[in-house]
Amino acid sequence: MGICISTAGVCISTTEDALNDFLDRQSRFYKESKQAKEHLAKKNAATNGNDSHINAILQSDLSPIYPSLPNAAQKYLCRNVYDGDTLTLDDGSRVRLLGIDTPELKEKQPFALEAKEYTKKYCHGKNIWLTFQENGGIENDKNKDHYGRLLAFIWVSLSGDDNNGGKKGEKTPRQSSFDSNASQWLCINEGLVASGLAHSYSPSKSKKVHNHDKLLGLQKLARGHKRGQWKTHKDYNAIVTPSGSAFHKCKNKRNTLSDCKYLARSKSLSLLSVSDAYDKGLHPCRNCFG
Repeated sequence: MGICISTAGVCISTTEDALNDFLDRQSRFYKESKQAKEHLAKKNAATNGNDSHINAILQSDLSPIYPSLPNAAQKYLCRNVYDGDTLTLDDGSRVRLLGIDTPELKEKQPFALEAKEYTKKYCHGKNIWLTFQENGGIENDKNKDHYGRLLAFIWVSLSGDDNNGGKKGEKTPRQSSFDSNASQWLCINEGLVASGLAHSYSPSKSKKVHNHDKLLGLQKLARGHKRGQWKTHKDYNAIVTPSGSAFHKCKNKRNTLSDCKYLARSKSLSLLSVSDAYDKGLHPCRNCFG
């Protein structure tokens, strides 16, 4: 009797579930109803997993959300978002997000549309703030790539303030302290990596952005929680060189044979798991992986 009393709630719940299932089976739409319930259960599980990922980031020192803007941040109006890491300012200048790489729309790579939608949600038709790796802002050619695009970090306000209009190049004062009423600022570059919609990117081992280690940390967290493009990630061996910044596709998992043109004259090739390559700050070779 004692056991029956202690488990009464479970017994009643089980009986109700069985009764509901029986009644559902009498319906001509039983199959559709079952599929809908399964879809909802999967959706709720994914939502809970995403909440855990977000909480893990926000409670760490890797959060892409800041209490204030960098001193040198300048305000611009975003006219259009081309893809996850490229946008156009109101004056026609094109901006390439610095330190990251998102899936390519043209090649129809997985999560390319999701990356674009992320950047579009925060930037399209809104005020954004730019900061650069080198001093001098847009006047310094070192802050441009060989296509003439500005290489920048993009910042947006999460408070809803200053999101319509604004003068080009206008500096925004940095807030002196952070409290419950202070604005919050999202670094889009870091946010994309945290969401699993971009990976860290450095053109060479000697050209690393100031937040390189933070981007690698966000990347590792996103991979561990299977966010975005990491959801279907499976580890495998890739080829690396002692001084290269990329990892390459190999013909066989057990050796360093490759068709990559960039490895034709390379020596001292070795194998490394792709996860370890990402953790070391390497990126996929565009000749090998597109």
